[in-house]
Formats: sequence, C-alpha cells, structure tokens
Amino acid sequence: MPNKTFDTLTEDLLEILASYLEPIDLLHLAATSKHLHTCFNRPNIWEHKAVDDFGDRFTITSILDSAGLELDEQNKPEPSDWKQYYRERHLAMAELNKDADTQIAQSEKDYDQAQELLRGFQASGEIESLSKAAQLMVGVLDNFPGHAGCYHLLGFTLYVLNELEDALSLLEIGSMVDPNYEPIIELTNEIQGLLDGYGSTMTDGAPLLDSTKALSTQLKAALTDIFQTFDQDKDGGLSPSELSEFVFKTNGSRPPAAFLTQMGIQFGKTAKGYLSLEGFFNFFLEQTLDDPIETRRDLEKHGWDGDRLVRMEVAKNA
Repeated sequence: MPNKTFDTLTEDLLEILASYLEPIDLLHLAATSKHLHTCFNRPNIWEHKAVDDFGDRFTITSILDSAGLELDEQNKPEPSDWKQYYRERHLAMAELNKDADTQIAQSEKDYDQAQELLRGFQASGEIESLSKAAQLMVGVLDNFPGHAGCYHLLGFTLYVLNELEDALSLLEIGSMVDPNYEPIIELTNEIQGLLDGYGSTMTDGAPLLDSTKALSTQLKAALTDIFQTFDQDKDGGLSPSELSEFVFKTNGSRPPAAFLTQMGIQFGKTAKGYLSLEGFFNFFLEQTLDDPIETRRDLEKHGWDGDRLVRMEVAKNA
C-alpha cells in the first residue's frame, strides 16, 4: 500500500528523516512506495548519512593533503557508490563494537603517539612527524568520529604549518562534534586573532606592492637582505643547498631536489643555474599576488616585521 503521508514530504525533509533512521529502517521505509524508493536511493542521501554517522573523512583528508602532508594509505578517494560505502562502514563499526575495549585502548595509544610526534616536530622541524601524526589521527577518527581531541591535534598540525584558514576549517568540524571542547575553542580564538591581526596589516602596514602591482621598494629591500643571508658564497645565486636552507627555515621541511632545480628554471636563474635575486623577487611577487598574508608570515620567519617591513630589532626600538 503506497505511503501517501511520506510521499508529501519534500526532499530536504526526507534527507533529515534519513539522518535519524537506522539503515535497516530506512530500507524498510524505502520499500513502501516508489517515490520513497527513488528518494532514499539517491547518492546524496547516503553521502550525507555517511558524514553524519562516520565523520567527514574525505573533506578532512583533502584539507590535509592540500597542506602537503603525506597520508599514505589514509588518503583514499571518495567512494563512487555512497550507499555501498555506508554499508561497508556500518559493518566495520559493528565489528569494532564487538571488541570496543581493545579498539579504545589502541586509539588512546595512537592519540598519545600523535602528541609525541607533534612535540618532536617542534624540536626537529621534520615535516614527516606531522604527516605521521595526521595519519594516526585520521585512523582514530575512522573508528571514533566523535573524538574532538583528534580535530584539535589536526588543527594544531596545520597551525604550525601556517595553514591557518585550513586549520580553522578542521577546528570548525571538531566544534560541531563537541562545541564545548576547550582546546578547540582556545586554538580557534588564537588563530582567529592572528588572522584578524594580519588582516589589519593589509591596510595599515607598509605596502607589499606598488601601484603597478610590482614589489614595493620596502619589500625588495627585505627580500634582498634575506637572499644575501642565504647566499653564503656571495655568487649572486642560491645554490640547491643554500635554497634548501632557506626553504627549511621558512617552512620547516626539506624540499626534493627537483623542486630546488625547478625554482631557478621557473622564476629566474644565474649562469650556474641557481635561483637569482631577480628570480627570488619573481617568486615572491607571484606568492604576494596570490596570498599577501603568507608573504608577511615568511618575512617574520627571517627576522623581519611583516607589518612594517623593517628588521625586528628596529621595530622593537621604534
């Protein structure tokens, strides 16, 4: 017998209803009418239900991957069949619940290890530590999507990489899981304060670009000073080893050799094939046009006031 009552509901209301129903109940309801069968078998219904029940894994891994973290086997593509994905995850969670104590203990161990890796990164600067920590946290969230601490650690991971907007995105997901989790609230406020501060420097600080959208005189002076600091042999170019030191000081990671060679080819090189000062300028011009806040952050990594474009010691004494 057709279910006329449910047939009158809009798709939005049916999607909300689906989010509250157990999968077996949802399938039984779908069998009561052709309309409901069509609605409840739409991919978006099962995608949203999967996110509600098992966490927004693919958004999380996409954000982490775009930040340059190596997730290895945790970096899985989005499913082509969300209904099948939901079925598999539901069965996996049912199996996990049969031995919940063991899984909880393992997750706590992984969480502690991730914290140690983050502390290790602050001492060594090796980005591999951050990647390993992120892998562990994604694994914990696969089993316990309501673990607010994981979102905090993932947000902190992106925070130390200066991926502030992406860090806020992960913290926002975590705040929906637990709106009262204090570490998420504190880190969110800290990052928001930084972004607000950088935002004010965009209008009140020394300009990064001139009226023709070229690098300003002040920024060129700062970049020249930084370039000369890393040009140890004073040959007018940053060799692969010198450029590697610059990147490590800026980002906390060692780039691959191919990247170091490509920098000179792409932006400007000396006769030796090294990144030239003009190439250095060209790189920062491209970055500044795309993300001026990132340029101000980079300057601060090298002892410059990102707002006023003067050396830190000068800014302090002014």
